[in-house]
Amino acid sequence: MNKQIIKHLVFGLAAVMVFALTSCSKGVDMGKYIPKDAAVVLDVDMNELWNKADLNNIDDISFVKLARQELRSENPWAADLIDAILKDPTSTGLHLKRDVAIWFGFGEEDFDGALIATMHNKKKFEEFLNNFVKENEMTINFEDKDKWRIATTQNEFAVEEFIMFNDEVAVLAFDGKGVDRIVNLKKDETLAGDKRFREYWKDRSEISTWVSMGSILDIAERSGQDVKEMMGQIYGEEYWNAIEQASIAGNVVFDKGVMRMVFTYQGINSKVFDKYMQKFNGNIVDYMPENTYAVLAAAYNLQETMKALEEDEDLGVDLDEEVMEGVTIRDLVSAFGGSMLFNLFDLEVSETGSVMPMMALALDINNNADIVKKLLEEWGMQKVGENVYVLDMEGLLKFSIYVALNDKVIFATNSNAALDNFMKGANKNALKSVAKKVKAGNYFYADLDINHYPDGVKAMLPENIVSLLGKYMDYTEVLTNGTKSGEWDFYIKDKKQNSLLATLHFVDDNLIELGNLASSIGGGSDYLEETDTLYVDDDFVWEDEDEDIHIQ
Repeated sequence: MNKQIIKHLVFGLAAVMVFALTSCSKGVDMGKYIPKDAAVVLDVDMNELWNKADLNNIDDISFVKLARQELRSENPWAADLIDAILKDPTSTGLHLKRDVAIWFGFGEEDFDGALIATMHNKKKFEEFLNNFVKENEMTINFEDKDKWRIATTQNEFAVEEFIMFNDEVAVLAFDGKGVDRIVNLKKDETLAGDKRFREYWKDRSEISTWVSMGSILDIAERSGQDVKEMMGQIYGEEYWNAIEQASIAGNVVFDKGVMRMVFTYQGINSKVFDKYMQKFNGNIVDYMPENTYAVLAAAYNLQETMKALEEDEDLGVDLDEEVMEGVTIRDLVSAFGGSMLFNLFDLEVSETGSVMPMMALALDINNNADIVKKLLEEWGMQKVGENVYVLDMEGLLKFSIYVALNDKVIFATNSNAALDNFMKGANKNALKSVAKKVKAGNYFYADLDINHYPDGVKAMLPENIVSLLGKYMDYTEVLTNGTKSGEWDFYIKDKKQNSLLATLHFVDDNLIELGNLASSIGGGSDYLEETDTLYVDDDFVWEDEDEDIHIQ
């Protein structure tokens, strides 16, 4: 990868940072400019991002300096524009320290949407548009509709862009039909009066999103997918009617050492959802090996599922039909408690370099071991003990699946050691942290620290990837908090500062390795080899003293 590629890389990253000036907190109520049938709304509080990233000290980030220098040499007009915005966020006529929102939906005929920013001075913004098209050799026409001023631009390829603005906002519409739709919006046709949207708007964070499940399902239906009917048949009409009436509010927050995405279901009929949820049976955790690279735990109310299947006449499910001699569907489903725990606890590397994941799966059973045994025999598993079965797998990797059970738990694994531990009884130290975190019965964990993995696994990855992962990633978790909320947490190594600032410093400190990684992913044959030190001189120009950096 040559120097020019590196410069484009850092310019792209720097452009993101510069754009991070383009919003502040609570400004115009943008709900009144968004149709009420919008499926997705995304809002970015750039001012909050700016503070989290400490970009007031932007000169401390060397690749941003370099990118601005490169931009000035290649496009002085754009560089002057960015300098002006950094100095005065209202210099373009827009107030570029307010929220930026974008919405997507499905109008009467076509998919549509728009980008919305806050207006500061209409006259100044129109002057900016005229200067912009002149600089970029485009044409522009203005017209007035109702309270809107509408600009239609066209580039050399005859591609049109529609920008409409009034005293409060500027809107970049996706097409001409979108312009007409927004111009003609009445108050009762917008999200301004939607209680759930207003709750989301009030509680939004650095990056926030709002999703209308009803509108999403409508889009799927218009595309010819019978989603509502299909899901209603599988899970019951009551369940999916509740989803259709709900919406989801999500927030991304950059805390110390963690990027956290929190989501909340709005308008959920808890009585409907609670029927299908149940408390996780923590006893099955006790049989798991202590180590883990990834674990998944879930609990589901199988009895309520059976009831929904039985009550749905359209499905025609006969729960009393025999699936094995003397065992009906009802018997088989009733044998299981509904809690499940999967654990990837080891990775064994052979002398030939192949990797065998060592796994275990545990499910609770309702004192119906005999029915489960019949099922195992029906599947062709060989009985090798009173409560132990085995199935030999042939193929590229030869291994055996062992299944053991008692009156409370069925345990499956491909590890002799894990099987032996199960037969000895519960392990007091086994994954207790999982049992504590599985509140509503849904939890996922994955170890992202490559340093914890066997050398044979690390040897399968390029050295630059191993190095980068080892410096940056820690682990990730997904967990639910009841039936109405949950979160996805991505933990990084640096716990001293918020994750956004830590990520910026990580990129700045590892720019060469990241550049090489981007080149290798892109299939490039040229790459930088670091033999000593790469630095930027006082004029922000890449230097390679004594040929410390050379191209191969």
